[in-house]
Amino acid sequence: MNYNIDANRCNIKNKEIKKQVNKILSLYLNETQKGNKVAFYYENTTNGSILSFNRNICFYAASTIKILVCLMILEQAEENKINLEEKLLITQQDLKKDTGIIKYQKKDTYYTLRRLIELAITESDNTAYIKLVNFIGKEKIRKYGISLGAEHTMEGKKTDSFGIINCQDMIVYWKKIKEYIDLNKKYSKELEYYLSNPKVKLIKDDSIGNKEFVRKYGSWDIAYHEAGYINSDNPYYIIILTQLNKYEYKEDFINKSAKILTEINKLESTK
Repeated sequence: MNYNIDANRCNIKNKEIKKQVNKILSLYLNETQKGNKVAFYYENTTNGSILSFNRNICFYAASTIKILVCLMILEQAEENKINLEEKLLITQQDLKKDTGIIKYQKKDTYYTLRRLIELAITESDNTAYIKLVNFIGKEKIRKYGISLGAEHTMEGKKTDSFGIINCQDMIVYWKKIKEYIDLNKKYSKELEYYLSNPKVKLIKDDSIGNKEFVRKYGSWDIAYHEAGYINSDNPYYIIILTQLNKYEYKEDFINKSAKILTEINKLESTK
């Protein structure tokens, strides 16, 4: 079961799995016909099976890209090129609106790199993220993403620090994150804890069987995404990217997608 279902339906022998594949295909084709842009990627880490829809279609990354700069800094800290206890001053001029808690500070304050990474992930703090991007440099982050195998990293306007992504690039990032965590490096547990305990969850716990979800969401204007991997007896990656023109059902759509992919994973585990 290794194919791109936006190209064609494959010959799936298991009737229950085929039923779920047809269900998610219909769901995504229906949104496409409405003029909405949607994509997903599923990969079973045990048997390597892959399902995807519009895996190469690009979306505004929003906060999903925050994982990349955080991972890059942690890797450099492992190599003693960066000290996570180094402090950066965040002034009133640095404060960014929208997500996060730093925006509420009343005076100029120093934050360690470690604390900024934590806030960029758990609170999806925009001020923390932009401070980290400026500390490393967008061009270095872009080169880092490309070195991992991504095609699109930090592409977009010069004034934008988020860029575009697609499922193909996101799976590259998330496989690198999982590899880093699984290798049990110095900061692996720290990163895993942050990614497993976000303050905002677009995909609800019951949509993925209440399993641990190592994840990062992104939400800005009509962009509404979540990506990561689920730790279970049969671990799997899910990436769901959407730009839906109607806000009222975006949460329902992304959770319905996660439930179907989780059911496929469950059926693969028991067949």
